[in-house]
Amino acid sequence: MVAVKTTLLTAFILAIAGQVLYHVTQKSIAPGTHPVVSLLMFYLLAAVLTLPLLIWFPLNEPIIGEIKKLNWAVYGVAVSIVLIEIGFLLAYRAGAELSSAAVLTSSVVTLSMLLVGVFVFHESVSAAKLGGIALCLVGIGLLTWKPEVAL
Repeated sequence: MVAVKTTLLTAFILAIAGQVLYHVTQKSIAPGTHPVVSLLMFYLLAAVLTLPLLIWFPLNEPIIGEIKKLNWAVYGVAVSIVLIEIGFLLAYRAGAELSSAAVLTSSVVTLSMLLVGVFVFHESVSAAKLGGIALCLVGIGLLTWKPEVAL
């Protein structure tokens, strides 16, 4: 059981580090670069950086056999990656703030995932989850509220 928690902790640390790096670098993309060329370079470099991971995650069978195991969800992930990448690139170019763009979108995604979890995957809703949703709504309100005097 301890190994599972360690693995989950490691996975979360990697995901969090990746998201922080993602948003800082996405916000730092040169404004004059073509957005689609930027995406093409993201994916080309990501593919090159992914290949060495096969050292830590060796194939169980030849690559063709592994590819045959993939289902429709791989296409959905690919579409979602493109939407996320172009969405944040354009949002930051349009003036979105690094300090709130990720939190705002993540809060809306969290609300959406609660609905998908309940209605598609038949997950349960608890008082704690509803409290979390309420906090997300308050957070969205605070993030989008424009006080007359900035701090």
